[in-house]
Amino acid sequence: MTGRVLAALSRGSLTGRVLRGMVLPMGVLALLLGLGGALAIRSAVETVNDRILGAASRAIAESLTVDEGEIALDLSPAIFGMLEDSERDNVYYSVREGERVVTGYRDLPNLAPLGLRDTEVRFGNGVYRGLPVRIVSEGRRISGLAQPVIVEVAETLATRQRIEQRLFIGLVLLEATLIGLTLLLLPIAVRWGMRPLTALRQEMDQRVAQDITPLPLGGVPVELRDLVIAFNGMLNRLDVTLQRMRQFTADASHQLRTPLSILRTHIAVLRATSSDNATAAASLADIDHASARLQRLVIQLLALARAENAAPPEESLETVDANELAARVAADHAPEAIARDIELRFERARAPVLVRTQPLLAAELIGNLLDNAIRYNHAQGWVTIALERVSDGVMILIEDDGPGIAPEDRARALTRFSRLERDAARVGGSGLGLPIAEALAETLGVRLGLETATSGRGLLVRLWFPAGRHSG
Repeated sequence: MTGRVLAALSRGSLTGRVLRGMVLPMGVLALLLGLGGALAIRSAVETVNDRILGAASRAIAESLTVDEGEIALDLSPAIFGMLEDSERDNVYYSVREGERVVTGYRDLPNLAPLGLRDTEVRFGNGVYRGLPVRIVSEGRRISGLAQPVIVEVAETLATRQRIEQRLFIGLVLLEATLIGLTLLLLPIAVRWGMRPLTALRQEMDQRVAQDITPLPLGGVPVELRDLVIAFNGMLNRLDVTLQRMRQFTADASHQLRTPLSILRTHIAVLRATSSDNATAAASLADIDHASARLQRLVIQLLALARAENAAPPEESLETVDANELAARVAADHAPEAIARDIELRFERARAPVLVRTQPLLAAELIGNLLDNAIRYNHAQGWVTIALERVSDGVMILIEDDGPGIAPEDRARALTRFSRLERDAARVGGSGLGLPIAEALAETLGVRLGLETATSGRGLLVRLWFPAGRHSG
């Protein structure tokens, strides 16, 4: 459960939600950056070109002289050379004394009809000869003249507009590249940032189902620390609940077995003393059969509870010889097989085969399967338990020549309280034998498989145990 919860937090769905959540903010931010960039580009282009235009007007103003009361202008080609470029914008100028145009283009728009103070500069936009122009006006006081002189220089805007367009295109391409790289790298960044959570998920996935020790806080980011602390609190509460359940199971095992044993003992006594009464004998036989079934059901329920709640820690695992373990279990079930007129065979592996397991639970697993094979077999049948060494562990085979389980019924046979036709017809099984075995196998990390016996009838159960140290 914990692994699935952490996986839901750390998988790609979170990346998708982050990306979807950032689409609108990124779009708005890109629009704002575009508008701000456009304004900055226009301002920068205008400032740079206005400085050049102002330098040209200042150079013209500084070249003005007065000769016998008349304004003289000594224009250097370099003055307009500073305005020339490969785009060949048109440049116009005029010099006015009051309302009189001394030199230049007489119809050039006048930005300062009321005049300007000395060295005062004014920029403006206008239209001249059908083209938009940028105009600079500069006022100068020249000794010997009663009225101020106004120098104006105008330049068409084609070059400025082309520079702005190129910069705008560059800005758009830069933003598009930035957004594309962000969308490309954001999933990587999210996955990188989620690595601590992914590591926690992987740790939980590697644990056995009942291992609920708290998650380590080392290396957990500050943003996830509260989540992990809360999760550990839940694990602690769950651990307390499971401990109480295990204690209840242990107590119930002792409390229920004793009354049932006493009941069956008294039934045996009554049957011995009431053998002359046929009706009483039949009733006692029914009671004995029912109590036997109840005793087996209680034992199986307790075994199932132990299998589900038992999570042996690593310290309780032992390296044991599978030959000796299986031989002890077979010896324990030999009297039952003899009582049912069933031949019990044991085929030992040729050399010691070691497995790493919890001996008590492993013995209960093998014993449960042996009990099923004997219980559901027919008189004069046989049950074989054999061991084989495989490349990655030890295989324990439990085979019988009983009614077997059809392939289509094997999945249902592992379901609790699912009774097959053979169970109801022969011994009234409770439907818990194989589910208990599967629960024990899962707890021990053992693979369990159901097959048809090699003889063509009966059931073959395979148990794969991982190899222990020095298994060779």
